[in-house]
Amino acid sequence: MPRIRVLSDAVVNQIAAGEVVERPASVAKELIENALDAGATKVSIRLLAGGRELIEVEDDGVGMDHDDALLALERHATSKIASADDLARIATLGFRGEALPSIAAVARVTLETACGDGEGTRVEVAFGRIVRCEPCARPRGTRVAVRDLFERLPARRKFLRTEATELRHVVAAVSALALTHTAVSFTLTHANRALLRVPAVSKLEERLADLLGATRLRTARPVRHASGGIAIEGVLVPAARTAELVVAVNGRAVHDRVLAGAVNRALRDRSGRAEADAYLLVTLPSEQVDVNVHPTKAEVRFAEPSRVVSVVTQALAASLVALRGPIALTRLVTISEHAPGVAAFTAPAAEPTPEHTPAPTLERGPAPPPQVRESVPDLYRLFPWGRYIGQYRDSYLLLDDGDGLVLIDQHVAHERVLFERLLAADARPAVQGLLLPEVVELTPALAALANGAADELRALGVEIEPASGTSVRVLGVPAPLPTARAGALVEQVLQDLAADATPGVAVREQAAASLACHAAIKKHRPLSRTEAERLLSELAAAADPHRCPHGRPIIVRVPHAEIERRVGRH
Repeated sequence: MPRIRVLSDAVVNQIAAGEVVERPASVAKELIENALDAGATKVSIRLLAGGRELIEVEDDGVGMDHDDALLALERHATSKIASADDLARIATLGFRGEALPSIAAVARVTLETACGDGEGTRVEVAFGRIVRCEPCARPRGTRVAVRDLFERLPARRKFLRTEATELRHVVAAVSALALTHTAVSFTLTHANRALLRVPAVSKLEERLADLLGATRLRTARPVRHASGGIAIEGVLVPAARTAELVVAVNGRAVHDRVLAGAVNRALRDRSGRAEADAYLLVTLPSEQVDVNVHPTKAEVRFAEPSRVVSVVTQALAASLVALRGPIALTRLVTISEHAPGVAAFTAPAAEPTPEHTPAPTLERGPAPPPQVRESVPDLYRLFPWGRYIGQYRDSYLLLDDGDGLVLIDQHVAHERVLFERLLAADARPAVQGLLLPEVVELTPALAALANGAADELRALGVEIEPASGTSVRVLGVPAPLPTARAGALVEQVLQDLAADATPGVAVREQAAASLACHAAIKKHRPLSRTEAERLLSELAAAADPHRCPHGRPIIVRVPHAEIERRVGRH
């Protein structure tokens, strides 16, 4: 058995770094939290290659002198706590003294800091080793530049995702901190392009207007409630396709499972869909919450979790009443146009919900059998699954294959057809240009994603270009898809990409699957016989007619013997 040994400082620091530093967003978050704890009123973040090559954070807060600059690079050196008793009433974002030395153990770090305008201190560290310490001229505050993250840890570096994905995580982290610290101005640039520029404001609603866009905020409803020393402030916004939840406790964005679960349950309607995105700030006495339960301080533990959940639920209840009133939450992609050779499916003005789907009745007597051609061999050549006999509940196409019933889900069948058409290897889809380009306001995270995925989207026929701020201008969409509400379609695709629903799948394929899903005919959509047969013909020509791009089955078969058994005929 190997002998027990004490690990070297280098190994200990790398283990600590593995707990604190997961990706570039972790580095940015820790450095910004240090800046906020230092009383900064301005924070500037600069990135290269999604943070792989450079993460630089500069602030105008209280800087450090020469001795403190060196101590800040020692593990567990902190100005935030002095005794174990202080852990019970932590009011700062950082307190462990792990972040800076952990980051310096896995990257090249340059720290410049000064207590006042004039002479400051510059310290350079290379993967845990201080290589230079010298005076420098700089204004009051601190600048930390982190380069070549995980360069000497290839096993860690290979787990980083694409530049666009890493950038999106950084933007999300910065946005969460900007949401909870409205009195501070934030600027985020990537490769010299400004992704986020929010001034200091006095109200949460003003900050959300900068982060979400004024258009979305027009339909928002405030959340304000206080009880027993617990105060809730926030905003509910009608949900996009992918619901978003940001919860901050005492200024710290956290992931508390109990609290998040309660919020998600409160915001879902009877069908299980999220009615709103929620941005909530929870404030309570520091001694009633333990923030020292996770290395990255991303989780908290409440002394009385049931009381916190109760207050949050009460706060949401009142706001949901106002939200459900005049605001229409259902977003539909209306298919009103089609290119030559594409099935002419026209969506209805409103899509019935499952609760209102007409049920078959027996009182009216049996419906007359659908008219079908008797030439079964011809029909078998048209449709490999049998002869088309009708539509069930305006959602499934019914066929008789001679040995049983075949059900084909019309939505996922059309989804598969559109997906393969978008990804056809022979040529890029034709682009339908918009007569008037549509400007779409995006969140900073989605704007960063749009910038990073622009080439993949262009290959699919989705043409976008940056507009002002975090907006993009939609110039065209693929020919098989509708131009009506093209902006909403592009925004939904970006939201699907941001959700990372299918890790390991190329961005182009994920985008094509999303486009196909949003543009395909929906459930509860009556189809004429001509439309149904055209869809079956196109499905028969698909390379994989059995599963949709997301893996759902398209075709289900019920053998005739099973039907006979169920009705008692043996």
